[in-house]
Amino acid sequence: MKPIKDNQILHVDLSTRKIMKEEILPDLRKNYIGGAGINTKIFFDSEAMYHDALSKENVLIFGVGPTVGTGLLAGNRCTITAKSPITDMYGDSNIGGDFTLRMRAAGFDHIVFMGKADRPVYLFINKEQEVQILDAADIWGMWTDKVTDVLLERHGKNCEVACIGPAGEQLVRYASVIMSKCHAAGRMGMGCVMGSKNLKAIVIDSDRKFIPPMHNQDSINQIKKVWMNNCRSSVVSKMGSLEGTLFLIEKYDKAKHIPIRNCQSAYDEKTKNIYSTEFKYAYQTKRKACYACPVGCAKEYEIKEGKYKGEKGDRIDYGTVAGVGANVGVFDWGDILHLKMLCDYLGMDTIEAGGAMGLIIECQQRGLLSAEDADGRIFEYGNAEDIEYLMHKAVSREGIGNLIAEGAYRAAKELKAEDYAFCINKSTTGLQSNARLAWSLGYLTSTRGGDHLKNFPFTSLFGGYFSEIVAKHIFKINAGKTIGIPENKGRVVWWHENYKYIVDSLGICIFAIHGLPNTGNAYFQDFANIMNALFGTKLTDEDVFYASERIYQLQNAFNVNSGQDIDSYKWPIRKKEQDIDDLLIEETTIKVRDEPGMLPEYFKFRGLTEGGRPTVERFEELGIRDYIPKAKAASAEGVVGMQDLLKQVGLNAKLTVKDRTTNFLISLLLRRLLELKDKSDRKKYLQQKGSLQKNI
Repeated sequence: MKPIKDNQILHVDLSTRKIMKEEILPDLRKNYIGGAGINTKIFFDSEAMYHDALSKENVLIFGVGPTVGTGLLAGNRCTITAKSPITDMYGDSNIGGDFTLRMRAAGFDHIVFMGKADRPVYLFINKEQEVQILDAADIWGMWTDKVTDVLLERHGKNCEVACIGPAGEQLVRYASVIMSKCHAAGRMGMGCVMGSKNLKAIVIDSDRKFIPPMHNQDSINQIKKVWMNNCRSSVVSKMGSLEGTLFLIEKYDKAKHIPIRNCQSAYDEKTKNIYSTEFKYAYQTKRKACYACPVGCAKEYEIKEGKYKGEKGDRIDYGTVAGVGANVGVFDWGDILHLKMLCDYLGMDTIEAGGAMGLIIECQQRGLLSAEDADGRIFEYGNAEDIEYLMHKAVSREGIGNLIAEGAYRAAKELKAEDYAFCINKSTTGLQSNARLAWSLGYLTSTRGGDHLKNFPFTSLFGGYFSEIVAKHIFKINAGKTIGIPENKGRVVWWHENYKYIVDSLGICIFAIHGLPNTGNAYFQDFANIMNALFGTKLTDEDVFYASERIYQLQNAFNVNSGQDIDSYKWPIRKKEQDIDDLLIEETTIKVRDEPGMLPEYFKFRGLTEGGRPTVERFEELGIRDYIPKAKAASAEGVVGMQDLLKQVGLNAKLTVKDRTTNFLISLLLRRLLELKDKSDRKKYLQQKGSLQKNI
């Protein structure tokens, strides 16, 4: 067997069937790290920004971070990058699972697809690192679960499969990529781009026991040990272990912040039916973790009664419950799980699907869409059969489905119903809130359109001790008291975005590690130490932060070239109508965007012009002068240098002994309380269920 060469980029031209392998050079690692960062560099170097997202000139990149396979906590992520068919700007989607491990074991950190195949194909990488483009005619049209089964039967159970379903083939703009049957790269239509290239799947066969080359394995082992110990003692991690992201349903419900019936309301009494408690005790069958993750936020489940009895699946998150649950008026767990699994099988994003279908139903309510124009039907919120019907119509692109397949923004434009599409830069997102200004500002500044994950302000999300302990060291602010005040929000978003860029570039799961910073771990110094231990570099925490800034600047420049301007930075507004709650309008109408501490401060920390354009000064400071013409960077007065900005914001929280002790004791207490609550909730649920059965 030939030796496998690691640390490579695989280039695949689907038009010419030419395949090329390229080594990742040290400077590329230093300046862009890996994963999402190197994807960004490759993508900006392409000509994709000048072409339609569905043209053959678009480039599709799978990028795995360098921590994948090292055993470092939650090092299991892949970023898929392309011009988005939803937003017409920079797009990416982050995904976990074992496919990422197979990809690195096969020797490739990045796979770059160019051109378009003349017929349906899939890519196969065998144990010898040989790459083949194979015919996919017999699997074209299949659902993702069936495709995976067929390809595993054909190439061996040791393979991992990433594929699209019928939604990607039919160019549903929010089609997803499904890995290993249950992991979905849903956001921004990466599956649609795969479909536009006639690429059905990627199959990787590797039984190699992969141990990534490491310059200093002892150093990696030490970081691994510290992170793992702190993660296991973290109350944030405990919450993730017990409920995953489903804990947000109750939290947002009590804050009146859940998008209900196409954002007509932010509160409904029926939301209590879909709290995580009901899911845990009635549907969850097993806790499941990704590689090297002690949190285990994924949950296997089974629908045990009702119309969909016997259906099984795994992985469910808050975004899905909001998308094909609350936003379309569905408040029944059995219905939501069925609709979620259907989205995965068809290969479509649950958030954008929910936004598009919620829009269509409201348009009928408002008299903007007749039954005759909607396949002769009247659709209702809360009717799972209606939602399923609309999903299938979208995938077939028949009748009303052709509108739904275009996403909420384009459907609203066609129906002249823009007031009912709650999108930022054409992407469906949850409604912003005056109570959470950093989170809301991040919706605007996200380089991939309206999104809650490009900016994940864990220091300023809910307030409370664990947010405040970080915020006081990094930003010198009290996060709890200032969460709804338009001061210092620009720097908060700047820092958290750059943090997330590095996490995605390293290939680490943000949900698994976001409980570490309040223990004094997982900051930029740790990230530099990881890179130095893996590759023998001599990076500092500032070097890593500068790398994150380069990544942002290229993504932003891509968007400016794609037409983004200052008018792109605006929140959707729910207009006043008789049946719309005044409180919802009041809470979601933000009038402080242009306050000094909001968008102007963000632009200042980003070194942008007042209109959000790149500047020559920041590009020169970052050592990317060669990109100035292509980025359309402008020279501007008063651009503040990074070194001066970093005097106002810290890169690492140096916790005191008192901080660490208090953190440990509070975590210990809260973990115990969570365990007791879990037992109490289970007992109450079983007693209630027993009483109901007795009455029946």
